[in-house]
Amino acid sequence: MSDVFEEIKRLKEELEQEKRLRSEWQEKYYELLNELKKTQALLKQFLNENTPSSKLPFKYPSKEQSEKEPKPRGKPEGSNGGNKEAPESVDRKIKARLEKRCPRCGKIICRRDIDTRIRYVYDAIIKAIVIEVEEEFYPCNCGEFCVGTHPDIPQRGMIGYNLQTLFTELKFNFSGSYANISKFFDNVTNGKISFSPPAINDCIAGIAEKLEPSYDKMESEIKNESYANCDETSWPVNGMQWYLWMIVTTNFVFITIQNSRARRILINIFGEDYHGGIISDCFKVYDHFAKWYQKCWVHLMRKVKFEAQKNPKKNIVKLYEQLKSLHREMADFLKENPPPDIRQKKKIEFEKKLNEIINYKYWCKEAQSIVDNWLIAYRGHWLTAIEIEGISLDNNLCEQKIRGSIGWRKMLGGHKTREGAKQYAIIQTHRQTWKHQGKYPYNEILNFLKN
Repeated sequence: MSDVFEEIKRLKEELEQEKRLRSEWQEKYYELLNELKKTQALLKQFLNENTPSSKLPFKYPSKEQSEKEPKPRGKPEGSNGGNKEAPESVDRKIKARLEKRCPRCGKIICRRDIDTRIRYVYDAIIKAIVIEVEEEFYPCNCGEFCVGTHPDIPQRGMIGYNLQTLFTELKFNFSGSYANISKFFDNVTNGKISFSPPAINDCIAGIAEKLEPSYDKMESEIKNESYANCDETSWPVNGMQWYLWMIVTTNFVFITIQNSRARRILINIFGEDYHGGIISDCFKVYDHFAKWYQKCWVHLMRKVKFEAQKNPKKNIVKLYEQLKSLHREMADFLKENPPPDIRQKKKIEFEKKLNEIINYKYWCKEAQSIVDNWLIAYRGHWLTAIEIEGISLDNNLCEQKIRGSIGWRKMLGGHKTREGAKQYAIIQTHRQTWKHQGKYPYNEILNFLKN
């Protein structure tokens, strides 16, 4: 009888041990499952349809690409070799003369056998100019301290107009730090121009302050434009996640840096009922405040291609091929710059083709997700460029211009202060706008400071 009780006791102990082991393994399982979900979420941030191809750790070569021969290096035969055209004006003419003998064999060179040719050399110098100013002043009885002025020098400070402009261009065109700009001028001028980083910072801040009224005027005039390309990107400010918003219109390139990615940023600029159109990606904040929209086909194609490469055996590859063919056909049509009546007819034709793709009933799960969340969710916003002249099927214009700010973010890490972010937005808005208008930012800033 005692043996039976001992056996029952032993079995109970084994059962308890089994329960403990199962509980431990279950805890480990859920712990590993949570880690896997976190890892997948982290990977999704860096490996998605918006990841640049240069950043992908792997490639998905298509069958067409793998069968193609490697592209030959260099320019094609018959090209101009990249030679520059002759300049319109020449500042200096010099003659490069031969020695009396050939440098290789020592043969005497007869002057009558010599030919000449013309070539052009482009050069530039940075020359320090120190200006001594004899400044008249007069303390008036009314309390005003009157000081003489001259058009070639600023009324206050030690930094001249040309040097202020050079500081601005080095800072904003090359994303240079104030310390490196200071070292650069100290080096190229043999110490004649030596300003501390804080002095250069104050100079840039002063330029932004002078440009601010013009910046505010641009912001107020954007709502009067017929349409706008919009995009945004993350922008660190004092270690916090802020966002750089860019709006490109026919006349302006406007930048604002805000601590929000919400719709109110756009409403503050365009108003609740914007009479024009918005060209953008499918980020939801761009919806429901403009008269018409054109969604970016490049974003759509990038998403479909990414999913097709992940699932090469599913019919999402077919969806990608059909959308790519439709996009190519529409792009070729727009290159011809057709008149309005033909545009209306072709839009009906393209809508029919797009609806055939949308209404196909046998898409795989991945393809149907794109159809539902992209094509159907933004139905009526994919073919606006076919009807309205002057706009494109994509948002490349804005995306290309916003890349000019990415270098600053990568090299300088955004901004340490809100004031610095505001100064950047003001000055870069003007520089980008001038470039957009076909002007040279250096000359425009210089003229602005002088006037």
